[in-house]
Amino acid sequence: MKIILFFIIYLISFVISYDDVVPLGYESHNDSLVIKYNVNENYYTNISFLWNGKSRYDMSFNCVLNNTIRTCTLPVKESDHAQMYSESIIACTENNGTFQMCGYEVPLVFFPSPLLISEFRPKTRGGNTTLSGYYLELQERLIVHFENPYRNDQFRWVDGFYIISDVFESKTPDRINIKLDIYPGCGNRTIIWENRERFNFTYQDPNIEKIDINQSTLDITGTNYYNQSIFVSVKIDNNIIDPSDIISVDFENIKLKFNYSDPFSSKLNVQVGCCDYWSNKFQITYPPIPSSVNSIPKLKGGLLIINGDRLTSSPSSSNNNNISVTVGDSNCSIVSSSSNEIKCNLQPLSNPKLNNSPLIIVSINGIVNTNELLLNYDIPYITTFSQVNDEIRIIGGCFGNINSTQIQINGKQILNQIKSINNDETILILNVQNQNYNFNISMESNSIKSNEINVDVKMYTRINEIPSVGNKLINFTLFYVNSININSIPTIKILNEQSNQTIKSILTNVNESVVSCSFLIENNCGIINYEIEIGNQRYQSSFSYESPLINKCNLNSNEIVTCIGKAFGNSYNETSIIISNQSIALIKGINNSSYESISFQMNEEYNILGELYLNVCGLSSNKVIINTIPIFKNISIPNLFDKNGGYIIIIGKYLNNNNTNITIECNGEEILEKECKLNNRGTSLECDIKLNGPNDKTCKLLFNYNKNNSNNIVSTFNLIYKSPSINQTSIINLKQGGILTIIGNDFYYPIDKVTIIGDNGNGSGDNLNCDEPKYINDTMITCFIQATNYTFNNIKNGEMIFINVSTNGKSGTSKVFKYLTQSDDSRQYSDARNIFQNLLLSILIIIIISLLFISNI
Repeated sequence: MKIILFFIIYLISFVISYDDVVPLGYESHNDSLVIKYNVNENYYTNISFLWNGKSRYDMSFNCVLNNTIRTCTLPVKESDHAQMYSESIIACTENNGTFQMCGYEVPLVFFPSPLLISEFRPKTRGGNTTLSGYYLELQERLIVHFENPYRNDQFRWVDGFYIISDVFESKTPDRINIKLDIYPGCGNRTIIWENRERFNFTYQDPNIEKIDINQSTLDITGTNYYNQSIFVSVKIDNNIIDPSDIISVDFENIKLKFNYSDPFSSKLNVQVGCCDYWSNKFQITYPPIPSSVNSIPKLKGGLLIINGDRLTSSPSSSNNNNISVTVGDSNCSIVSSSSNEIKCNLQPLSNPKLNNSPLIIVSINGIVNTNELLLNYDIPYITTFSQVNDEIRIIGGCFGNINSTQIQINGKQILNQIKSINNDETILILNVQNQNYNFNISMESNSIKSNEINVDVKMYTRINEIPSVGNKLINFTLFYVNSININSIPTIKILNEQSNQTIKSILTNVNESVVSCSFLIENNCGIINYEIEIGNQRYQSSFSYESPLINKCNLNSNEIVTCIGKAFGNSYNETSIIISNQSIALIKGINNSSYESISFQMNEEYNILGELYLNVCGLSSNKVIINTIPIFKNISIPNLFDKNGGYIIIIGKYLNNNNTNITIECNGEEILEKECKLNNRGTSLECDIKLNGPNDKTCKLLFNYNKNNSNNIVSTFNLIYKSPSINQTSIINLKQGGILTIIGNDFYYPIDKVTIIGDNGNGSGDNLNCDEPKYINDTMITCFIQATNYTFNNIKNGEMIFINVSTNGKSGTSKVFKYLTQSDDSRQYSDARNIFQNLLLSILIIIIISLLFISNI
């Protein structure tokens, strides 16, 4: 390995002699050239530009050593640039300040590169292109080497150099500019200078100047395209088209397939790319194409219908509604638009002598039609006709008025054939004779004749009167019957039936082209779809039997509802009763053959469902409310009444706000129905009765009360009020006496008597009255116990005994009074005092809460 390494070093030293100059790097500036060397290498000190072997211009380097790098700078003045050219360059060299030699021939491979002073961008067509810069002709060049990165380019494998096309003349050389003969291309290229430094440049970007739109192709004219299609792309609205659609490419023209088929007007941006360098965006327009327009009366204006192509904007457009139509100087108000039609309203002309043929301009998102379309006023035209029974409507425009417009039928003018013309002059109604069932029609208005259309009048039928339910004989009249069919027997087919049975007329009468006929039809109700045929003429339509009508619905004592009216049908599969979308079963035992009444068994829930109506063969009647009579069962009183009253529950059937007028009379005082609340099934009424106690009351319940009729009373019941209840009392020592406080419920004013019962409930012994009873409120009373030495037999001191309160004939007894007679029992007094204090605290809390509640009412 050491022998091989030594051999390589020997070869290098042999190739590069001791006198050669091998720099480390270069810098080219407008005012200097800089060369860097290793510290021990030879370097230039002076250079001379030779011409014909003689020095013609000399320049010197300034060298500076910085550690191991020597930097030598050649100052260049502005005037030097014009002199820095030669056939060859020689130099004097040194090494670490020691002169080496003069006359050293300087190769450009060891010298700084040219400095370009302007952009170098050849055309894609190639050819002579000026390269501008300094130091281009330090030595005379014949070629410039380059690289091409595009492997598929047809010029990829050429010589690899550009020829300098100018002849170098010593007398008048251009020191700054040289012309290179550039090969055609696009994208990037690289020039390689003699010292192997590289200069990258690009060909000029493609530029679109014009696009011609043909039916299915685009011709794109511009500059700097490339003639190799593999490197050419076209984008339309940022979508790259299929390369197979490119028909041909050249440096100034690209032709491609493009068939715009969208039904809306649009602006599209087109770009050409060559070697992925893109051109400017060039906008092409596919404008609206209005091709035809109807005529309208000049003095009335009217609806313009513009037909054509691309008469709307793209659904994705942000200005989708920006559509306008201008007729001359007038705006036409848009009604609707589609891809092939715009409808707009145009006002009448203020001066009818002007604008006989104004120009129509359609603008969609700023895109205006380029073709010319004129509006011609007052030109009558017919588009079609329609038939509604015997009425023939001619549809078109500019029909004029009934007095001046003339009608021609089969080429002959016919008088008195116009029944009416609407104000817009777009519908003309004809009076057509029955014998005219196929004819050609045209008209003349404003001395201008319209086009002609064929009118083929179809046979139609009319039912003479609405048949009643159950009527089998139905009479028809047939109009516009052809003469070849006039003697044929009419037949009818009922299309509701799957059998498709054909029925012949039993009675026929003929009057010119009008035929009257009668049929026996078994379907007796509902809507009948039919087809009548006479000869080779057919007509399909429908007629309806009369709809059911309910006059009233009543509930009898057997709870059967009977509805009275007409057209009710006569079978259970024809008629149904509907209450709030629920079907109700009929009573099959009741005869409905009269078609005027119908019955069903009443159910409690029907009363709350809502209005009732009938459906007879698919026809609905009017809606009614069932006239029900409330039925009373009993009265429930869940709780005893208190001082302010209570509530009762009236139980029955068919109770509702329409039929139930409740009155409750208690001891001559009436309670109105508004105090009662109906439940959701109509089976009970909950009535609040606000009558003060405590006296029990006997009441009467009345429905639909009438003072002159005593039979309104349906029930008598008693209101029982609660008796007083005693919860606790204060503690009093009988030897001392004092005020006794009693807490409880349902106390009434006035308090009749308070008694302390000493027999402990066994009926023997004495009682002690508590005097001066006072009513405080519903829950508290007081009384006074006189001091006494009286004692109860068989009752121990401190034992609980009974106390009784009587008020307004009601009394309540409770074992809550503590019997105390021993004056020296301090512990009992202490207990009594504590209990009494707690009692007073409880009373105080109750009073405070009551006051707060009253203040919030």
